[in-house]
Amino acid sequence: MSEIVNVVSRESGKIDRKKVKASPYEFTIATRAKWEMVIADEDVTIGAGKLERVKVKEIKVQRDMLAMPCAFSHHPLVSVIKVGAKYGPAPVETDRIINSAYVLGQEAGEIKKGDLLSVLNLYPIMFTREATKPVQIR
Repeated sequence: MSEIVNVVSRESGKIDRKKVKASPYEFTIATRAKWEMVIADEDVTIGAGKLERVKVKEIKVQRDMLAMPCAFSHHPLVSVIKVGAKYGPAPVETDRIINSAYVLGQEAGEIKKGDLLSVLNLYPIMFTREATKPVQIR
């Protein structure tokens, strides 16, 4: 069943909403996966319990790949909650470039450029025949 939803992104500092007709669909995750390192690309001061956006070295995610942060903590001060794409939200059917991570401070301290923040699990997926591409509505 299709739904009309607003896909919300930030364009030139302003919030942008695009109406899209989209459908939920099923997919199969492959048994093969890839690990990518999420590495800080700037120095950031973090507070305990604070959420911060941190620039990270770019990670190219090919189309039809599902990206999930690893459940294990790789940094003693922060946990990566999710990652952000360079050009904002995009369908999984397109190539994406991750360039930021949203981290939650476990303790106060310093994140340094080059710190390993987390590992991303990248899983190839395959769509069922019922999959439909989202369509922007004008």
